[in-house]
Amino acid sequence: MSVRLFGTTFTTASADEVLDAAAALPHTRPRLIVTANVDHIVILAENAAFRKAYDGAAMRTLDGMPLVWLARLTGSRIVRRITGHDLIAAALAAPQPSERRVFVIGSSDLVGTRAAAAFAAAGLASDAVAATTPPFGFEEDEAYSRRLAAEIRAHGTTLLILGVGAPKSEIWVDRYGSLLGSPVTLAVGEALNVATGLVPRAPVLMQRMGLEWFFRFLHAPRRLFPRYFLRSWRFLRIVAASRGRDNLDAALGRGRRTSSWSPSGFIRDRAAPLPVRPE
Repeated sequence: MSVRLFGTTFTTASADEVLDAAAALPHTRPRLIVTANVDHIVILAENAAFRKAYDGAAMRTLDGMPLVWLARLTGSRIVRRITGHDLIAAALAAPQPSERRVFVIGSSDLVGTRAAAAFAAAGLASDAVAATTPPFGFEEDEAYSRRLAAEIRAHGTTLLILGVGAPKSEIWVDRYGSLLGSPVTLAVGEALNVATGLVPRAPVLMQRMGLEWFFRFLHAPRRLFPRYFLRSWRFLRIVAASRGRDNLDAALGRGRRTSSWSPSGFIRDRAAPLPVRPE
């Protein structure tokens, strides 16, 4: 139930199965779940810290439709798109595990309030949900980050949800993971704003046609123009260069790094098999 792209293994399991598989892993560190899209691939090719975070992720899903189409071109029979929206919906599904304790890092206080209400509506006790809105640039503030990590751990967090965007979410979790405990961790970006009703999501037809990015652009053109109309072209070069190569570094002709980007080894060595659900 996986597919390889750019020398990396991505799961093709359902959102429920992804959460269950991550939860089944040893509780020795945060079990990060990342949702790859075109922008992620471009950033991975340029940002070593982001690659390291992907290296340590427990599970990786295919979020962007271009990645799904590319995976299907490799001959994979079952390729499922799993987005941050899907993961949040699965996390919010009732009944809630009795031991679950949620911590939300959102882009505004309203996000945290609404997320807490959503989990309460799903049956989670109100005191089991905590939330915060970090200041801009928090990921570069070590003192603040250490306090936040300590707060998350003291809460007894079993599910950590970050809605502050990539690559800062993933890098922050990787950098301060030893202080966080071992929560299942969702880096879902703007999907958290959508789940809490602050931002609309594209109609289903646009999602299926791979036009969700255009819907998002229409709602935030100034912020998203560089991503979709400048950076995204680099993805085509990466795809062309990566054919027959084992990883992005090799595809781009880069020299050897101290930590090569090959998370497939991490999954092979550490990932538990996906749980089999009873009929």
